[in-house]
Amino acid sequence: MEGSRRIRSSRGKTILSMLSALLLLLAGTVLATESGPRTLFRLTGSNTIGADLAPALVKEYLQSLGAADISQRSDGEKHWISAQLNGEPVIVPIIAQGSSTGFKALDEDSADIAMASRKINTKEIDLLARFGDFAGPQAEHVIGLDALVITVHKDNPITQLSMAQLAQIYRGEIRNWAQLGGADLVIRPLHRDMDSGTRATFDEEVFGGSRTANPFTYEVSGNHETRSLVSRDRGAIGYLPFADADGMHKVAVKAGELAAVVPDRGIIATEDFPLTRRLYLYRNPIRYNPQIGAFLHFVESHVGQRVVAGIGFINLTPVALQIAPYANAPQNYHTLMQTGSRLSISFRFADGSSELDNRALRDLHRLQDFMAAAENRNLSLTLVGFSDHKANSNISNLISRFRALKVQGALLREHQLGDSQIMSVGAFAPLTADSEQGPVKNSRVEVWIN
Repeated sequence: MEGSRRIRSSRGKTILSMLSALLLLLAGTVLATESGPRTLFRLTGSNTIGADLAPALVKEYLQSLGAADISQRSDGEKHWISAQLNGEPVIVPIIAQGSSTGFKALDEDSADIAMASRKINTKEIDLLARFGDFAGPQAEHVIGLDALVITVHKDNPITQLSMAQLAQIYRGEIRNWAQLGGADLVIRPLHRDMDSGTRATFDEEVFGGSRTANPFTYEVSGNHETRSLVSRDRGAIGYLPFADADGMHKVAVKAGELAAVVPDRGIIATEDFPLTRRLYLYRNPIRYNPQIGAFLHFVESHVGQRVVAGIGFINLTPVALQIAPYANAPQNYHTLMQTGSRLSISFRFADGSSELDNRALRDLHRLQDFMAAAENRNLSLTLVGFSDHKANSNISNLISRFRALKVQGALLREHQLGDSQIMSVGAFAPLTADSEQGPVKNSRVEVWIN
């Protein structure tokens, strides 16, 4: 009996020992899970940015910090970039489900950076107002340019559409390609979902604001579906980001007084193409995180901008462009177009006001760097001001001159670039006839060198 009790006691101790070991193992697993990779920062928002560009930028940024074992794991529209940084495991999660979701995530504190393929709207600025001014330069960072390319089936003979015709197609006022000189075929307009920044850009530029999908408009989930449907359906028409439109049948678009054009890198870089859009990253302006600041600085640097171009978007590094002179241009501007080169920088103003917008404030630095690098080439700089006011030519010329002087003053005051000439051309060559878009798009300052 006593031996039996000793055996049971021994077994009991063994079981207790095993249970203790199991609990320690579980506790260790929990601790390991809780002390997993450190999150450097979180990105949420635009699929246009989040699909390829954001992962590439994060990986290049980590490499610039000397990180090792950089890898990417993806599950649909979610990506995780992992690495070893200073001997510590780190991770950067990227969720790419539409521009609107980025601002919602900032509001809910589930993201540190919102990715957006369109500008933050008034409603979102109000939503996030408790964190500071999300329209200001501390929050808003333009990281590159894109354009929406209008595409149709390869057998569609239509080669050109005006902005007005695009609006009529998507409103349902033009329902058959025969009305535009094409085949007797029902038009099938493809439209992105409401959370999409790509959709928001199209609606803003074509309609002047957001529109709900009409019953005959087919809503697509993403750019891949647009490509697939346009390639198969002879009646389809859709829009794609510039980087995703290779190999597609592209339609030239006409707006304002400029000729209809299929977008190329040059006309997108100057933002003259009517469906050009900016790519943005937004951060909380009052929350300090050195990694977020360092990442944004990297993205805007020469190295980061090379990554932007490498993915297929248009970066913000100034380049010289040869522009064919406009036959109807004012004589002084016509001569400048013949003898000079236009830089890809165009200074624009916040909501058509007299203050430079957030991209322009950083472009002042980019222009300074460009001129410094070209110092031994003895370049002269000409700032050409444009106005949106057509009613009175005297007022128009004054406004366009004022805008050029505004840029010249900023270059002289903050960047020691005072050796520049001023030219004003009034309301010549408007980029859009839309009354809402006109003050922003048409009121600009071009930069020319010769």
